[in-house]
Amino acid sequence: MIKITEKNRSIVFLAGTILIGILLIGAVMYIEYDDVEDIEIVNEPPSTTFPILEKKIANLKQQNFNPTSYSTLATEIDASYQQGLINSSAKTNLITNLTSVYSGLVYNQCGFFLAGTNANSSTDVLNWLAQLERISAKNVKIDNYRNQIKWYQYYSLSLPTKVNNFIRPGITNYDEATYKVLKTEVQQMPNLKPEYKNKAKFSKIRTELTAKLERFNTQFYTSE
Repeated sequence: MIKITEKNRSIVFLAGTILIGILLIGAVMYIEYDDVEDIEIVNEPPSTTFPILEKKIANLKQQNFNPTSYSTLATEIDASYQQGLINSSAKTNLITNLTSVYSGLVYNQCGFFLAGTNANSSTDVLNWLAQLERISAKNVKIDNYRNQIKWYQYYSLSLPTKVNNFIRPGITNYDEATYKVLKTEVQQMPNLKPEYKNKAKFSKIRTELTAKLERFNTQFYTSE
């Protein structure tokens, strides 16, 4: 049996004091750590809107064309950036993607117009090209579509008017050189690409104008 002396009693008391101190320090550290964890959760940054915006851009391909869709989404992207929901790199990525998708949609509308498969006017399509030029800068594709739309209008509206103005005054207005130039232009439509001038709309125009010119030519040479 250990005999408890005054010296032993002091040692036991000191050891107990140290143990209690260690336990108290541990408890305080645990509480402080728990508080830090709580603070980190509260201050956690808000969720990013990047995947939501990315999906909205992709969905444009499945929706009916809307010329306001670019500005609407560009505004949403900028708002997310201003609110800290996306960083500058994500914003640049989204705007680049949006511009690419919207460019494709505008080019599709140009192709539909030139193929005669939608009811949009040339003014509408040219306005969309002008908008796209402001968004993405001038490029060859925009120039090509703009040029083809110009010739589309010429061969569908201006050339028939020229032929009618040549014929309307009668045989006194007949000129063989003018007749040959007009007939060649009607039959070849040289400035319009084959994929457009071979569509039913222009085939009909060629047939009708060629017939008018040939009748006028025959009338002139058989009138005497």
